[in-house]
Amino acid sequence: MDLSKQEFSLFNTKSKLKLLKKDGKLLKQRYPRGMLLISLYRIYGFDIETVYDVNKFETLSVTPVLNNDVYRLYPP
Repeated sequence: MDLSKQEFSLFNTKSKLKLLKKDGKLLKQRYPRGMLLISLYRIYGFDIETVYDVNKFETLSVTPVLNNDVYRLYPP
Protein backbone atom coordinates (compact mmCIF):
# COMPACT_ATOMS: atom_id res chain seq x y z
CA MET A 1 0.00 0.00 0.00
CA ASP A 2 1.25 3.48 -0.85
CA LEU A 3 -0.33 6.64 0.56
CA SER A 4 0.29 10.31 -0.03
CA LYS A 5 1.05 12.65 2.86
CA GLN A 6 -2.50 13.98 2.64
CA GLU A 7 -4.05 10.51 2.65
CA PHE A 8 -1.94 9.44 5.64
CA SER A 9 -3.11 12.53 7.53
CA LEU A 10 -6.75 11.42 7.21
CA PHE A 11 -6.21 8.37 9.43
CA ASN A 12 -6.73 8.52 13.20
CA THR A 13 -3.73 8.28 15.54
CA LYS A 14 -4.13 4.56 16.24
CA SER A 15 -4.25 3.73 12.52
CA LYS A 16 -1.25 5.95 11.77
CA LEU A 17 0.77 4.12 14.44
CA LYS A 18 -0.21 0.75 12.94
CA LEU A 19 0.91 1.91 9.49
CA LEU A 20 4.23 3.15 10.91
CA LYS A 21 4.81 -0.17 12.64
CA LYS A 22 4.00 -2.10 9.46
CA ASP A 23 5.59 0.05 6.73
CA GLY A 24 7.65 2.77 8.43
CA LYS A 25 11.35 2.99 9.18
CA LEU A 26 12.57 4.70 12.35
CA LEU A 27 15.21 7.30 11.43
CA LYS A 28 16.01 9.20 14.63
CA GLN A 29 14.75 9.96 18.13
CA ARG A 30 15.20 12.74 20.65
CA TYR A 31 14.18 13.27 24.29
CA PRO A 32 13.59 16.97 24.97
CA ARG A 33 13.62 17.60 28.74
CA GLY A 34 13.28 13.84 29.28
CA MET A 35 9.50 14.13 29.27
CA LEU A 36 8.75 13.45 25.62
CA LEU A 37 10.01 10.91 23.13
CA ILE A 38 9.95 12.45 19.67
CA SER A 39 10.63 10.07 16.81
CA LEU A 40 11.22 10.63 13.11
CA TYR A 41 10.03 7.97 10.65
CA ARG A 42 10.10 7.55 6.89
CA ILE A 43 7.07 5.97 5.24
CA TYR A 44 5.77 6.00 1.65
CA GLY A 45 8.45 8.50 0.59
CA PHE A 46 7.79 11.17 3.23
CA ASP A 47 8.69 11.71 6.88
CA ILE A 48 6.48 11.54 9.96
CA GLU A 49 7.16 12.85 13.44
CA THR A 50 5.55 11.20 16.46
CA VAL A 51 5.37 12.74 19.94
CA TYR A 52 4.99 10.38 22.90
CA ASP A 53 4.45 11.57 26.50
CA VAL A 54 6.69 9.33 28.59
CA ASN A 55 4.98 10.17 31.89
CA LYS A 56 1.44 9.54 30.63
CA PHE A 57 2.35 6.61 28.32
CA GLU A 58 0.37 8.35 25.58
CA THR A 59 1.00 9.27 21.94
CA LEU A 60 0.21 12.96 21.58
CA SER A 61 0.62 13.34 17.82
CA VAL A 62 1.57 11.59 14.58
CA THR A 63 2.07 14.20 11.87
CA PRO A 64 3.91 14.60 8.56
CA VAL A 65 7.01 16.77 8.59
CA LEU A 66 6.07 20.00 6.83
CA ASN A 67 9.08 22.14 7.71
CA ASN A 68 12.62 20.98 6.92
CA ASP A 69 13.96 22.88 9.94
CA VAL A 70 12.69 19.98 12.07
CA TYR A 71 15.67 17.86 10.99
CA ARG A 72 18.08 20.22 12.75
CA LEU A 73 16.45 19.41 16.08
CA TYR A 74 17.67 15.81 15.95
CA PRO A 75 21.19 14.76 16.92
CA PRO A 76 23.45 13.73 14.04
